[in-house]
Amino acid sequence: MAHDLTETPLTSFLDRIAERAPTPGGGSVAAVVGALSASLARMVAAYSTRKNQAPSPAVAAIVERLHQTDTILRELIDADAAAYEAMTAARRAAKSDPTAAAKYQVAVWTGIGVPMQVAAAAAESLITMEELTAHANKHLLSDLGVAAVLAAATARAARFMVLVNLPELADASRRDRLRGDADRLVEQCESRSKAIEAVVRERP
Repeated sequence: MAHDLTETPLTSFLDRIAERAPTPGGGSVAAVVGALSASLARMVAAYSTRKNQAPSPAVAAIVERLHQTDTILRELIDADAAAYEAMTAARRAAKSDPTAAAKYQVAVWTGIGVPMQVAAAAAESLITMEELTAHANKHLLSDLGVAAVLAAATARAARFMVLVNLPELADASRRDRLRGDADRLVEQCESRSKAIEAVVRERP
């Protein structure tokens, strides 16, 4: 099934989420929240340079990195829905054809990999946001605080989507490693979010 969630009007997208249908589901929603976070941080970065002036090299680098993260997260909105549907189809095939079990494991790996990428992108976004605090327009620090909170929530939400599929992965060592990786990403995101929130609260 083709996906075009990023081209869907907001109200229609929200209605699609609310439908009795598995996609778009939690993974796509996590990616949307991550993209919202990155987009909001990009706005803060855009206002961190005086009008009609070129950004400093540091701010220009921040803008570029946030744009890259935003792009990745937008792509993952559709990727998560596609991964879920592929996993569902592979599961059905494996029930009637034992030789399809290997393909199912590949589909599971992808189904886990997409939300892991969402969490990793949120972590990268927060690294950049933390750097932005030193350059941000003080009048937009509250917006940066919102972006940070959303990025941390993105990682936490993505971890749920990883954990729900981990039991389907046959390789126990991979399961343990992925669970640990997801936990570390969430810890890093929450730590950086708190640091950014502290800067926002200290704004004169």
